[in-house]
Amino acid sequence: MALLAEMDALCLGHRSRRAARAVSRAFNQRLRPLNLNISQFILLGVIARGVDRSVAAMAEEIDLEPSALLRNLKLLEERGLIAITGGRGRRGRRIAITQPGLDLITSGVPIWVKAQSDLAQALGGSADATRAALADLEQAALGLEKAER
Repeated sequence: MALLAEMDALCLGHRSRRAARAVSRAFNQRLRPLNLNISQFILLGVIARGVDRSVAAMAEEIDLEPSALLRNLKLLEERGLIAITGGRGRRGRRIAITQPGLDLITSGVPIWVKAQSDLAQALGGSADATRAALADLEQAALGLEKAER
């Protein structure tokens, strides 16, 4: 029973989800003036890089559920920040950033940089170690996932 009482504090899955939600909220608060959340901001940045890829490939790259990706793409398209062309088939839909989208992501970079810096400072010098630990955690979880297939 003692283990049950500490399960929420010990569970890597629970702690990582809590941390991810807290980090997302911190970034979302900073990005609010742009009317973007962190997922949309990162997605817009990926699109701005201009690499030609399908929606499915993009979902895999940023590790976002395809349904969530499509919802965010629709919102960005409705705001005129991206243009979606093509359709079904081998090549699928293609996404390109528009000039207003490029202007928005460019104006948002300093906000994102400041949020990154503030969070790194709040970690008291352990930002690099935290990033490394998160990468290790991700790789370990992917290894477990692969082993279960």
